[in-house]
Amino acid sequence: MATNRIALGINLRKNKINGNSGYGKYYPVVDRQQTLNLRGFAEHMVDHGSKWNRGELESVLFQITECLPELVAQGVPVQLGSLGTFYPTAQIVKGASVASIEEMDGLNPNTLVKAIHIRFRPDATKLDNLCGPAFKNACTLELRNIIETEKVTIDGKVKVLQQLTPISTAVAMTRAGNGGSTSGSGSSNSGTGSGTNNGGNTGGNTGGNDGGDGMQV
Repeated sequence: MATNRIALGINLRKNKINGNSGYGKYYPVVDRQQTLNLRGFAEHMVDHGSKWNRGELESVLFQITECLPELVAQGVPVQLGSLGTFYPTAQIVKGASVASIEEMDGLNPNTLVKAIHIRFRPDATKLDNLCGPAFKNACTLELRNIIETEKVTIDGKVKVLQQLTPISTAVAMTRAGNGGSTSGSGSSNSGTGSGTNNGGNTGGNTGGNDGGDGMQV
């Protein structure tokens, strides 16, 4: 069935960790685009037919960004409808512990807790399941690029540079280099190339730390 959903780009990155069982193989990472700010998000809501204008939506969203951290800082999880729940967790100081109940007398919790993180747990109810495999069904996946990384030293600091090569281009170059048959490559290039051209800003913030179903702030 035809769909007009914008595709979620999937790039492939080569495992370069020596000794790792997956060394030399390619693994998927999400092609993350440029972050949308609060004003842009409000404009997106207006484009989706909201009965409120951008200024009104932006004002409400801004209040959420102020009130939500305030409540979470008090240990109050906040559920935003079918989106999910924001809640606090404690990061323990390395090696910190309390050996006995007696040691708890007058204990300063700051000696145990290194940081408090705001975490997000997507809704997992049957009607609004935004977790892992279920959320994948809401996405249209599209293969886009191979990510090549290189460490360089600039002004004494080591930085990682990235280069994105469309998968269709990499496949064609590899076949040409190996002297293999290019029959069928036209079909592959046509499908992947079309997806890449419609993929938007495929170079934006690609290859960041892709986590699981949770988000840490």
